[in-house]
Amino acid sequence: MRRPVVQTRGVSALDEGVSPTLTARVLGLMRSDILELRLEPGSKLVLEELRDKYEAGASPLRESLSRLEVEGLVIGEDRRGFRVAPLTEDDFVDLTMLRKEIEVLAVTRSVERGKDMWEADLVRSFHHMSLAISGSRSVLPEWSGRHQAFHEALVAACGSPRLLHLRRQLFDQFTRYQRIAPRHVWRSAVHDTEHKKMFDAALSRDTKKCETLIRAHIKVLDVIVDAIRTFKPKS
Repeated sequence: MRRPVVQTRGVSALDEGVSPTLTARVLGLMRSDILELRLEPGSKLVLEELRDKYEAGASPLRESLSRLEVEGLVIGEDRRGFRVAPLTEDDFVDLTMLRKEIEVLAVTRSVERGKDMWEADLVRSFHHMSLAISGSRSVLPEWSGRHQAFHEALVAACGSPRLLHLRRQLFDQFTRYQRIAPRHVWRSAVHDTEHKKMFDAALSRDTKKCETLIRAHIKVLDVIVDAIRTFKPKS
């Protein structure tokens, strides 16, 4: 006998328990909201509110929260649900140091292994990123996406899916910290010279120079530390 489908807040009870597509949608939306600070750092994630926000039932929401906890974007509280991971100075320093080492490993491996198609993709991504700079703050969201694409093109030939997965998680979390200092990010984008140097070193297959440039590029910035200390959620 066919099981009836009961509609609940725009999502069927049948889909809610079994649909990987629904879970992936909720996970993607929730991750984006956390990284973009639409879900405020440190805020409590109330299941009833999330049901309305994402039009999803308890199963895909809990699955998404569990996955985000593994990524370090959500903190599980024993018998008290979940909370968005806060922004702290200690975590930023720790994240920056780890991201630097992982990025160096991924870039140098990629530069050593990359073939002509990797070079072509790198040239395209760098040019695409450069076109987004017009001096206007309104281009910042577009530049951020192209900036991410350039860094992903840079490491694409490293040959390790696990390394790329870890590197992407660290990059996303680092970007979340940058978003509390948008003026600094905008100025860095407009006056950027570091990415051109990385691009040239990569095309020259100069792994030593790439490592030096990456280590200088990824650092604990006082402007972000100051922003962490003064950051106040809206609610």
